[in-house]
Amino acid sequence: MQAPDSTTSPTTTRQIISLVLGLVLGIAFFAGVVYFVKKDKAEKRALILKNPGYATGIITRVRTHKSRRVTVQYIVGGAEYSLRTRVPRIFLRTHAKGDTTAVIYSKANPASAILKATLRSSTK
Repeated sequence: MQAPDSTTSPTTTRQIISLVLGLVLGIAFFAGVVYFVKKDKAEKRALILKNPGYATGIITRVRTHKSRRVTVQYIVGGAEYSLRTRVPRIFLRTHAKGDTTAVIYSKANPASAILKATLRSSTK
């Protein structure tokens, strides 16, 4: 009984070019997604800060694993709104569930809001 041939065929130039091209296209796609997400976030922030309203929100949920997030409930004009956002680590050291925090919302659309505490860190 003969042992199977364990040698593999050499990689061809065409396979290498296909692999490199696929890698370049994947990186370009990822960079495009990141660009548009950051652009959308900056536009939302600019709209909120164009005509801002201020409210006090209550932290109703804190998530510390994977990505640091909080959920904040705030009231504008008798209507209750909820904001779920990422926060810096220092925010979680100084705030807990049940604490209050400042919320900046758009007067045109109170459902669109940001935490005042994240305002400085989101300029990067």
